[in-house]
Amino acid sequence: MDDKTWSVEVVPVHGPEDLREITRGSAVEIVQLKPGRLQGSITHFGIGNLGISLGRFSSEIRSRGPLHQERVVLGTVLDSAGPVTQWWKDVRPGDVGVFPALQEADAIHAGSAAHLLVSISVPELSSMLGEEEHLADPAFWNTKRVCKTDPLIGAEILQQLMGTISSIEHKFIAPSDQAVDFLQRSIIEFFVMGLTSATPQASTRSYTGARLVKETEDYIDAADGRPVHISELCSALKVSRRSLHRAFADTLGMGHAAYLRSRRLSAIRSVLKRHDPETISIGDVAFEYGFPETGRFAAYYRAHFGETPSETCRSK
Repeated sequence: MDDKTWSVEVVPVHGPEDLREITRGSAVEIVQLKPGRLQGSITHFGIGNLGISLGRFSSEIRSRGPLHQERVVLGTVLDSAGPVTQWWKDVRPGDVGVFPALQEADAIHAGSAAHLLVSISVPELSSMLGEEEHLADPAFWNTKRVCKTDPLIGAEILQQLMGTISSIEHKFIAPSDQAVDFLQRSIIEFFVMGLTSATPQASTRSYTGARLVKETEDYIDAADGRPVHISELCSALKVSRRSLHRAFADTLGMGHAAYLRSRRLSAIRSVLKRHDPETISIGDVAFEYGFPETGRFAAYYRAHFGETPSETCRSK
């Protein structure tokens, strides 16, 4: 795998000037609003074609300027000690901002804060989202906006997003291309969840539930063991997430996300049962199948199978 598709760099913040490159290549104007030493860090990740920047800082600031010269940037506040505004609109943790290329972001953080910014090209984003109605339209991503996420969904998004990012920070060996692709889609999905919870849904073409479930399973089977993300399924089958969820709930009594997770857990179990535990890493196998957060994976695994992954390895 090309190492350029996987990189992590931590840049310490010792003053407002260190926040100018809030995403790779940006030159945002930063004004520190209160006296005191501004400290923090920006962690820049390269994951496939995604640029990701996790910023943490300790003081009140105002920032203005484009976040990227060529790409759309999706952003969310992870935590804040005070109110946050973007384009003079109040922003809560979990809300999603859409920052088109070259268009000026304009934010005020009235306290220490942490935020996450993800950059991606509009054509790739539109392609990834496939038939997701308005989200597949490039015009959606070329209009700056703040989308108010449903608070309950926002809290769940933040919890899972931070678990994923924390795991990436501690991943020192570059994963395979298929794991990187799945991870890219997973990170974008967190933002899509926020956007779709705040945006009215248009109608999609109709499927019977059983037919759509079968088409989903056929597509996954054809992937030959590769983890398949929901966004890939929606694009390939030309169906929305809402329709996919309804089909699985009506047909199998469980949502599509739970079903796909169960399939991936089963695939991991097969790998653990086939291989000598001395020759494989449970964490690496889980990562390859779309579970970057080891603790969450272990909890899912034990709840699903009634034993830990290590117990599965020892049970052969």
